[in-house]
Amino acid sequence: MEENKMTAFLKTVGNEIKQTVLTKSYGCYVALAALVLTFIQIITYNFVSVELFHAGVIVSSALGIVFFIILSLFRKTSPLAPVILMVCDLVALLCFASADGIVDVFSTLFFDGFSLGKLFTLPTAEWVSIFSFVLSFIISSVAVYLPQNKKTTVKEKSNEEVAEVV
Repeated sequence: MEENKMTAFLKTVGNEIKQTVLTKSYGCYVALAALVLTFIQIITYNFVSVELFHAGVIVSSALGIVFFIILSLFRKTSPLAPVILMVCDLVALLCFASADGIVDVFSTLFFDGFSLGKLFTLPTAEWVSIFSFVLSFIISSVAVYLPQNKKTTVKEKSNEEVAEVV
């Protein structure tokens, strides 16, 4: 009897995940772009110099990816997925800004003024990380205001209720 309940529960959860994946809206794809940038920042941040490295960047970025994927699987929690990703991207950016040597590196680099040319003189991993921090935060912030799933109609809701009864 208990196995039947477990099988029914897993079937219900599987149907919910399937419906959620099939009804994704354009907001989810915008959030996926931020997710890809977050993944890129995890990879590139491993190659920054020691004085700019902060482990909190990798931890918060990885948590953002994991929680985004988990929350995106269900329609009720899909709107929270880009919010979590945005918060984790902000925490990663703040961890990067709180690295021990960041003041030394940037004050030396921009001693006589700021320019994008000087920013690109940094090693590739550092400027790619900086741009991925900022872009992933901005894109996930935009995704918060976009619909993650298409709205279900009354007919689809009644079909789901019939499917649950069977």
